[in-house]
Amino acid sequence: MKIIALYDGKCSLCQRTKRTFQKLDWNQKMEWLSLQEYEGSQFSAVDLRRELHIILPNGHILKGFDAVRKLLLKSPPTLIVGLFLYIPLIPLIGHPIYRWIAKNRYKFGAKTCTDGSCSIEEKN
Repeated sequence: MKIIALYDGKCSLCQRTKRTFQKLDWNQKMEWLSLQEYEGSQFSAVDLRRELHIILPNGHILKGFDAVRKLLLKSPPTLIVGLFLYIPLIPLIGHPIYRWIAKNRYKFGAKTCTDGSCSIEEKN
C-alpha cells in the first residue's frame, strides 16, 4: 500500500512540491491526491490547506514538517536528508520553518498563483 499525500491542487507551490516528489519517488511509494478531491472526508478544508497531510499505509496521519520528512525518508535520492531531519532537536527548527513557508506560500507562487488560491486565509 502507498503513502497518500494530500496537496492543494490549486496552489502552484503545492503543485511544484508534488511534481518534485513524484520525480524522486523511484520506488513508487506515494500517491498524490488533490485535497479538493478529498475534502469532506476526515479533515476540514482549512486544515488541509494549512499544511501537507499524508496518510501512511497503517492509517496514521502526519502533517506539515513531519509529513515532509517522512516523504524525504521514503525517496531514495533524499534518504540522507530525511534521516537528518529525524535527529533530535532538528524538529524544533523544522516545524517553525515549515509553518512559515506554508503561511507565506502565496508569496512563493505570486507569479503563478494569480487567482489567490495559494492564500490560506482566503479559504474557509
